[in-house]
Amino acid sequence: MNQMQALLEKAKNDKELMAKLDALGASGAGADKIVALAAEYGFAITEEDYRQAAEMAGTRKAGELKEEDLDAVAGGATQNRYDPEVCGKYTEAHYNCVGFFESCWCDHYRVKLPNASHSDKRHTCVMGFFDYYVKA
Repeated sequence: MNQMQALLEKAKNDKELMAKLDALGASGAGADKIVALAAEYGFAITEEDYRQAAEMAGTRKAGELKEEDLDAVAGGATQNRYDPEVCGKYTEAHYNCVGFFESCWCDHYRVKLPNASHSDKRHTCVMGFFDYYVKA
């Protein structure tokens, strides 16, 4: 497992680290800040590692999973990320729904993957802020 993946795995079980990553991610902090935070927690990542991970995450729409991630969803990290002042501004999934590199989803965010009768993905906020389909 590379250092970036290891950092994200640790963040799933470390609320303090996840909060720090969320704060940096939400503020649009640069790679240098993420690299420095990772170093505080004993991870040796480079700005290039961060950029590559960001590019990979950026190629997917919010909530879209890679095939190998599907098995991890049931055991994945979630938290109550609901904030009516933030969530009320959006009509579709955004950073607060999925967290830093989509590593910690809000408890209220749902994605229904396509099935044989419907090929579109349904994105829903159970708090009622959005409910829409995206072509698969």
